[in-house]
Amino acid sequence: MNFKKKVVVGAFVALVSGSPFAAEMNAGTIHFTGEIIEPSCTIQGDNGSDSTVPLGTYPASLFTDVGTESTLMPFSITLTGCPLKSDGLPSVQLTFNGTTTLTASKTLLDVSTITTAGDTAATGVGIAVTPDTKDTQYISMDGSEGQIAIELPTKKEDLIRADFNARYKSFSKTVTAGPADADMTVNIIYR
Repeated sequence: MNFKKKVVVGAFVALVSGSPFAAEMNAGTIHFTGEIIEPSCTIQGDNGSDSTVPLGTYPASLFTDVGTESTLMPFSITLTGCPLKSDGLPSVQLTFNGTTTLTASKTLLDVSTITTAGDTAATGVGIAVTPDTKDTQYISMDGSEGQIAIELPTKKEDLIRADFNARYKSFSKTVTAGPADADMTVNIIYR
């Protein structure tokens, strides 16, 4: 082997083996920061965390066909005490649950005699809920995620809210009279 090849091979071995030719530099440090929080949003209702939305009184004759709807009734879900908006948690999601057995539609709540006096609930109608300004985007009452996200506040004292519309909607050509109440459970998901 000639002299030039020996020098090149020797220099390569010295670099790889960690000889004085190899140097290590401390060029910087990466700091990881963040926080783990306890979920803290609470729903601010008209009675603690519960609210009542009066939908009104309508004659059975209003519902002339499947899909007939009553007047839209606006309502809001207001959250208080939420964590501040961050890169890791910019918003919270709302999920919704309710009984939909009779209507056979996950977007139409069964009506019953929860609070209104009467022995037999109305039939042929359910209660539909949509986000405000999106009146054909019906909320699924099966706990589905990804339906409603509310951006978290940037100041601790700020309230945040989502606006909705509720209404009666017929799922049968025949609607009978009676109390037409329903309960919808709202859950908050931090993702």
